[in-house]
Amino acid sequence: MAGNLAERFAVAVSLRESYKVGIGGTTREHDRVLYYFAEKTPETGISLQVINGSNVPSGEKTPVDEEDFLKRFKPEPLFYYNKVKPSMETMLTELDRGEKHLEAGRLNKAEKCFKKAMEYDAENLRAIFGLGNAYLAAENMEDAREIFEKIMSIELAFGPDNKHLFNGFGISMRKCGLRDMAKAYYEKALTVTADDEHLLFNLGRIQFEQGDFAAAIVSAEKALALNPDFLLADKLLRAAQKAAATAPQVEPAATPESASSALDPGMPDIPV
Repeated sequence: MAGNLAERFAVAVSLRESYKVGIGGTTREHDRVLYYFAEKTPETGISLQVINGSNVPSGEKTPVDEEDFLKRFKPEPLFYYNKVKPSMETMLTELDRGEKHLEAGRLNKAEKCFKKAMEYDAENLRAIFGLGNAYLAAENMEDAREIFEKIMSIELAFGPDNKHLFNGFGISMRKCGLRDMAKAYYEKALTVTADDEHLLFNLGRIQFEQGDFAAAIVSAEKALALNPDFLLADKLLRAAQKAAATAPQVEPAATPESASSALDPGMPDIPV
């Protein structure tokens, strides 16, 4: 690969590596070829993802310097067009279908589509979140909890590129009454993205509904510090301050139903 690269491209590339096996006089050197999905955009530059055994990119994207990319990686256009691109398109079709079925309330069909997508990539976040939302919508709490545990174990799930996915799942958990799970979920998200007023508001709303008014006040104040014009956060702050003043002895999570009813039922969740 030589010359200047286009501003935007997507292609499979290979990297040949040498490794040693054995000890002392029995040491032997072998070669192996690793395959990656390389993508370049004007906004992000060049990034690499490992191509898995199902011929789709999987896992975290790793940025790479253009000079290093040109020097070390070999383009594999035939592999891309014959294997990678068709597999990616099939997986994306299943994801799109699953999301449409989920939106229309066809939960069994949505579940099947997301599971088919995960056959290509078990760590695909759109599929994992979609499957979790399908389980929640079907009130299948046992499987929804398994998805929750899986998401909590994937650091990449809470990265800035996936905020709309994890925030939507948190809202769904709260609406299903899984407040403790949703609270832990938002708290982990905030360790990755601490300066997001919408996440802080949604955490504060859960804290309010659990009766932890002092914590809700802190979350609302932090959201307002980031965005002083955030009217819903101001509304939450005033409601939490009023509740704390009139019921100062309430233990957290002691009266979630009464706390929830004290909050304006018309107050919407805030998608990120």
